[in-house]
Amino acid sequence: MRARDISHKVGAMTEIFRQAEKEPSITTIGIGDGGNELGMGKVGESVKKNIPHGETIAADVAADYLVSCGVSNWGGQAIAAGLFALQSCPVQNRYQRKAVGAHKPRPVSDFLLSSEQDLQLHKWLTDLGFRDGCTGEKQLSVDGLDYLETHAKILQDLKTVVEA
Repeated sequence: MRARDISHKVGAMTEIFRQAEKEPSITTIGIGDGGNELGMGKVGESVKKNIPHGETIAADVAADYLVSCGVSNWGGQAIAAGLFALQSCPVQNRYQRKAVGAHKPRPVSDFLLSSEQDLQLHKWLTDLGFRDGCTGEKQLSVDGLDYLETHAKILQDLKTVVEA
C-alpha cells in the first residue's frame, strides 16, 4: 500500500454507495484487499489500527456485505464462481423456479473469463496505461504479483474447482 488518498478519483461510486445507505431495499457488496476499497469502511477501525498507513488509507464507506481477500480481483472472481456453482444447488433451484420459473443452467463462461480472455483484458488495460495498484508500474501484474506466475494460476484453480 502506497498510502495515497485517491478518494477524488472514485467520488461517483462513493456517492452511489452513500445513496444506497439511505434506501433499505438496496444491498451493497464491497470487495477489498487492503482497506482502502469501497465498502471496506465496514472494518474501517480495524484497518486504521492494524494495517500500515491505516489512518490514511482506511475507507469510510461501508458495504452491507464485505468480501475481504488477498487480491480484490480474486474476491470478485470467487463471487462469480459461487454464482455459477449456485445453479446446481437444489434449494436455490426450487426458490428460483417459484420466483421466475424454470431456467436452463448457464455455462461457466457466462460467469468467469477464460484464461485467454483474462490475459487479453490485462494486456489491454496495461497497454491503455493502467498501472498495478501496488507497484504503480505499467506491467502485467496484479497487486505486485506477476500475472502469469500467480494471478492466472489462481483464476485457473478457481475454474477447475467450480467445473468439477
